[in-house]
Amino acid sequence: MPKLARFVQFSSGVFALVLITLLRTYAAAADDPGDRPMNFILVSDGDCSDSCVQWVSAEGAITYATPTRFAAFLSTLKNRKLPIVIQSVGGDVDAALAIGQMIRNRKLDTAIGRTQLNDCPMLDPRCKEKMVKGGWSSGTVRSGGAYCFSACPLVVAGGVNRAAAPNTSIGLHQITNGKKDRNYGPVNKRNLDAISTRKDDRIKEKLGTYLDAMGVQSKDVFAMMGLATPHGLYHVLDEEALKTGLITKVYSLEEEPGLAFTPEVPKTLAKKPKAKG
Repeated sequence: MPKLARFVQFSSGVFALVLITLLRTYAAAADDPGDRPMNFILVSDGDCSDSCVQWVSAEGAITYATPTRFAAFLSTLKNRKLPIVIQSVGGDVDAALAIGQMIRNRKLDTAIGRTQLNDCPMLDPRCKEKMVKGGWSSGTVRSGGAYCFSACPLVVAGGVNRAAAPNTSIGLHQITNGKKDRNYGPVNKRNLDAISTRKDDRIKEKLGTYLDAMGVQSKDVFAMMGLATPHGLYHVLDEEALKTGLITKVYSLEEEPGLAFTPEVPKTLAKKPKAKG
């Protein structure tokens, strides 16, 4: 085979390999778990016939449809008071306020944390294949390294008790109408460096009323929002989050989110006291 032909064949093979790699990378980026609409699943860690840890995992982008989905999910809990463990890039402000209000109405706790379902890959820790619809999924929960950006802290504010780890990332941006400008980037693709657009005083008033009702210092939160760049986030320090009331507790290294569960022993199985005599 002539050298030129061999070179062309080799070059074509390399090009094809590079193209396949790029397409796979693009496909993975297009299905980033953090960009999926938020969903809610019941998760447990351990043998619940003996003792285990249970929580509600809430992860994904907050959309206008999320409150309806959350209300339907809450109806399945009945009177159970499980903590809501959330990780989100944020999303729709009105939807976040509605979810936070539902959480407060049910007197539930919130925590910023990330859930890893058993046997799911690290790049897709809540893979659909391991989500048990209408039942309990098995996994672990970690507060360290979790994130809560944009409208996410508004959901967390709904908790009666609100917790995060020392290295949790909490991000606030300027109060805006949430609409993208022409330089925002690809359609329907969130860019954390280009969240903010035009300021909106109507939303500020609505946020102030909500935060104050939740026991969060709205003036201090607005001050931190003002420190964000027009197209970026202000990263809240632990001390600031505690001072403003965005969180009420910082987890120690030994603590993680979740509710410790031990099944009650039925009365019929309880040991009866021995008769005297």
